[in-house]
Amino acid sequence: MYKKITNIDDELLFTHAHQRELEKPNPVILDSIARAELYIANTFIHLKHEAIHALMLSTRSVLLESRPILTGKFSLKELTTNLLISHIIQANATRLILIHHNPKGTLSIKDKHLLEATRIKDRLLEYSIWLDDFFLITKADTANSSGYNRMNATSLARLGLV
Repeated sequence: MYKKITNIDDELLFTHAHQRELEKPNPVILDSIARAELYIANTFIHLKHEAIHALMLSTRSVLLESRPILTGKFSLKELTTNLLISHIIQANATRLILIHHNPKGTLSIKDKHLLEATRIKDRLLEYSIWLDDFFLITKADTANSSGYNRMNATSLARLGLV
């Protein structure tokens, strides 16, 4: 179903009609960085372990599925294009948002994040899959006034890096 594009005239892998069949009655639409940040803040704040999660989206930025890709101790080099494509195929997605959740770490955009995001984006485009964003999430240094932990989220797309 997915194939590496070798010809510029190849069509997109999914039609809009096919995507409509996969969408839910009350869809979560993540068509902007702000909406994605809000969804991530509401969904991932309770997680306690380092992980990389993927939000699988349709061509119209409707959330099809959210799943962990790597958990526990891992290196970003383990985040291969083949691993991502296998998850994307299972979800029938054409767009992707990656989230590196590190609740114990400090917020810093390392060269390895930039290199991996660029490499992944370029490789996925060969398969007509768009990497919309790559978020880095860490725990904030202080709790908010209600006593709940806060988190810092950095969008590499907002910084112009993805």
